[in-house]
Amino acid sequence: VPLEDGKIFLTAGYGEGGMMIQVHENSGTFTAEVLFKHGPKDGLACEQQTPIYHDGLLYGIMPKDAGALRGQFVCYRPDGSLAWSSGQSNRFGLGPFLLADGKFYILDDDGMLTMIRASRDAYAPLAKAQVLHGQDAWGPIALAGDRMLLRDSKQMVGISVGANGS
Repeated sequence: VPLEDGKIFLTAGYGEGGMMIQVHENSGTFTAEVLFKHGPKDGLACEQQTPIYHDGLLYGIMPKDAGALRGQFVCYRPDGSLAWSSGQSNRFGLGPFLLADGKFYILDDDGMLTMIRASRDAYAPLAKAQVLHGQDAWGPIALAGDRMLLRDSKQMVGISVGANGS
């Protein structure tokens, strides 16, 4: 995930964690410096989906090996510190998430879609709906206009999320 000032955040699942690097350019030659590196219990890591950088913060779903934060939707500052998490009662498994119109749409493993306000300060849920009834709802979410496509391992649905369908 590219950030400002030549910083790039890298993450991987399966116990790898995350890393922030700083890219430097000197007379057409580029070098990378590791600013920090951590395991999945010590900072932002994602297993299935790519974190989203928005309004100066990184958002993602923590992997299964993230300890107490496992499956939670989290917000991290670029220095690697946790700003907030969705809490233990709001876990999403490995589900996909999407940012659109100032809102995050997060689909959990069982097909529950949660809409939250994109907030710098706290987990701010706005609505929930069971949109699928299968399992392994890990496929990326697609959005075109006011139509959202979501899928699990058995089916795909299209829903309206525009002004008349929120």
